[in-house]
Amino acid sequence: MTRRRAAQRVLAVGLLALLLGAADSLVKGEGSGLLGALSKTASPWLLLAFLAGALTSDRRLLLGAFTGLEATLLALIGFYFVNSLIFPIGSDSWLADFHIALLSGKVYFELAIFSGPLFGAFGAWWRQQLSMVPVIMVGMLFLVEALAHASQTSALVQYADQVAGIEVLVGALWTVLALNKTKVLRHDVGADRAP
Repeated sequence: MTRRRAAQRVLAVGLLALLLGAADSLVKGEGSGLLGALSKTASPWLLLAFLAGALTSDRRLLLGAFTGLEATLLALIGFYFVNSLIFPIGSDSWLADFHIALLSGKVYFELAIFSGPLFGAFGAWWRQQLSMVPVIMVGMLFLVEALAHASQTSALVQYADQVAGIEVLVGALWTVLALNKTKVLRHDVGADRAP
């Protein structure tokens, strides 16, 4: 892939991540109900970084790590941008509300500095090696998070069982689709190398 093509992909992934973060904030709304509970899960954010790394890097882990970080940070910025519009704090300006919204998510930005590059690199690793390991790891994250949600009592989290069920379904669906895609890509690579 040429540098120009790689730069275009990185920009496109960044823009898409920004829009996904904004959409997540709109879906979450006030954070109540099942959609609000689902929006508090971490696995989709890690999957976003993985996919960003896979889409932009066919040869370099560093590019995948950078794109995973970019996608995660821009998705968070999109999320808090919309939050600042939906839930104005009442300060002097919207910009001040946006700044306060960003500060309220400080811990998520700090976690993104670690998780974005890590999962972006996993995505690039999958793309380069067509290894089943990173695909299964991401699927397992959904299952582990689902177990954590299911273990919470209903008094603490009203929708814990539903969230856990949806995460198990998404994790299983991701794993099946990604493993199938990996097999197809492996077959295509093998066919390209055949004399």
